[in-house]
Amino acid sequence: MTISETICKHCGSRDLIEDEETGEIICAGCGLVVSEVSLLGRDFIEEDSKIVRGSVLPPSTQQKMKRLMVLDHRLRVDAEDPYVLRVATQEINRLIQTLHLPDSVEKNADSIYRRAQKDGLVLRGTISGFAAASVYAACRVQGLPRTLRDISEASPEDLKDIARMYRIILAELNISVELDNPLKHLNRIASEVEASTRAEMLAADILIKAIKADHHTGKNPKGMAASSLYIACKKLGEKCTQINIAKAAGVSSLTIRKRVKGLQENVDVDELLDEELINSTQ
Repeated sequence: MTISETICKHCGSRDLIEDEETGEIICAGCGLVVSEVSLLGRDFIEEDSKIVRGSVLPPSTQQKMKRLMVLDHRLRVDAEDPYVLRVATQEINRLIQTLHLPDSVEKNADSIYRRAQKDGLVLRGTISGFAAASVYAACRVQGLPRTLRDISEASPEDLKDIARMYRIILAELNISVELDNPLKHLNRIASEVEASTRAEMLAADILIKAIKADHHTGKNPKGMAASSLYIACKKLGEKCTQINIAKAAGVSSLTIRKRVKGLQENVDVDELLDEELINSTQ
């Protein structure tokens, strides 16, 4: 593989610089040492007359590998390194802009990332992954209705990887976050499917009952909000399909069906309608 075919495994940049004296290949975007290219490209070619597959590397090559690993390790964990922090800051800013989040979230996310890097946590993932996890943690701290899927869709990292790095942040930095309340998502979903105010209020009552019964724990808050609204619309005779409401909530129709069944088993909607009727006549 030539240097032109290589990309930085951390920031994805193809802007790589080769140090002809040391044989190191460095990413101009984030400053990380891409040591694999140098070792597989130059060192093995220069000593191909002495090295065969499966043999022990010469002492000079082993020493160079060790030095490159130490340099790469120091670069990634140094909390004051301008290159690494610049990449993380840019990624956090990009996520904030993409998700239309307030400046306060950006400041909080930046602080969380710096703490994670200072404690060496970034070595257990990637810069962009921890940047995304920091943004999600900042949203949770401030109680903003953003899900992990929302963050992952705006990030180059996989949802499961961001979730893993998010758990590392919570565990290692002792960050206390607010539980995502299904009620926060109800108004937006109701607006998108054009549900009536009465249906939205009935759905809120259903959710309140479900939360008091601890039926929401461990379940997608958007799915809970959408399912309660679906039940409310059906009870009030309003036009509403599971497919449309699932699309508005960003969940699957299967999730809606499961949550609807669970809510109907745990919440007496007819009783809520009777209470509404009584209150309206008083």
